[in-house]
Amino acid sequence: MRFLILLFLFLASFRGIAQQTPQFSQFMMNRFLYNPAFAGFEDYWDVQSGFRTQWTGINTANRTFYTTANFAFDKSDRTSTGITPYMSKTIRRNYSPTYIRKKTRKVNFHQGVGMQLLSDQIGPVTSMSLSGTYAYHLSLGGERKLATGGSIGYYQRVLDMTNFNVRDAGDPFITYSNSSGLPAGRISGGQSLINVGALYYTRKFYVGLSANQPVFGDFFFTNKSSDNGQATRDAIYDPLIAEVSADETIDPDRKLWLLAQLNFKKNGATQWMGTVAPTVFFQAGGDIRSGEHWTYSPAVLVKYMKGATLVAEANMRVKYDEQFWVGGTYRHKDAIGIMVGAHVSNALNLTYVYEMHSNGYARQSMGSHEIVLGMKFRNRIFMSNPAY
Repeated sequence: MRFLILLFLFLASFRGIAQQTPQFSQFMMNRFLYNPAFAGFEDYWDVQSGFRTQWTGINTANRTFYTTANFAFDKSDRTSTGITPYMSKTIRRNYSPTYIRKKTRKVNFHQGVGMQLLSDQIGPVTSMSLSGTYAYHLSLGGERKLATGGSIGYYQRVLDMTNFNVRDAGDPFITYSNSSGLPAGRISGGQSLINVGALYYTRKFYVGLSANQPVFGDFFFTNKSSDNGQATRDAIYDPLIAEVSADETIDPDRKLWLLAQLNFKKNGATQWMGTVAPTVFFQAGGDIRSGEHWTYSPAVLVKYMKGATLVAEANMRVKYDEQFWVGGTYRHKDAIGIMVGAHVSNALNLTYVYEMHSNGYARQSMGSHEIVLGMKFRNRIFMSNPAY
């Protein structure tokens, strides 16, 4: 617990840096979460919600939630990943492949739009963002397409100081309750959000590169509590200021410096500032058919945040008849997990991941749990149990 307290105090100091893109193990289930160019990628309206609780068994709140939605318009071909549907002799489906042959008209482009809502809580720090997305998909011939996309929205971070265990009473970086003299209150800050991405894909393979917050950086926190503990700081620092002022043995220059420091702490004149560091994501993956029933879907995600280390992750999912799947997830030097999922219906699927951690403070926990619910609307092609 002492480690987390030190981490939170560091985040709330002159300049705080935290992950503005929350950690999710099932990145292959929602590629749009990390790259806006995936908006309009599928042949249906793709709506997903994910919930993750981290480091269970540790006495602190670590929860992440998201809801995303995206869909294509002006799209007349099939380019989404996954199995090609079996064509029934009695059931007609709207299916137009993108191969360019003689007398086959080339599909030029289509567009995609989407939205994201994210909420990430790590102890007393809560990060939230809301954004809208637009993507443009250009046909390169055959099943090959190139997409670019961008998101714009708002990012906010809130730090709740209630129940902080403060080493030095009257610390100017902490807000206090005037009634109890204990740490209390909240500070909040936010800024505009811009994410950009590019994507090359076919129906069986994709590779993408994206960047979160490449433009905006610093933002300022403001105190959201009218009871900021000024009376508490006055009671602590007024006697010290009087004592230093009356002490004739202190060198005059040093006395001025000491009084300036004490008045600074008394008045809580701290410039709260946060930083949202640019983060770059590389994604790649695809589907490999094996026989009539099995599909192997590997995926990789590499993340780099400015001022931090490189993080690499991998997913492998094995699907049977597009109905059930099992798999694994691995995060380099951090965690390993198992994945299970199924299509509840043609329009609904559910996936669960359990992770065990092997690095740092998290390895003392009982692991992390993550669940993703996917909904497919206007899904006129895909069937979870195709007709033969």
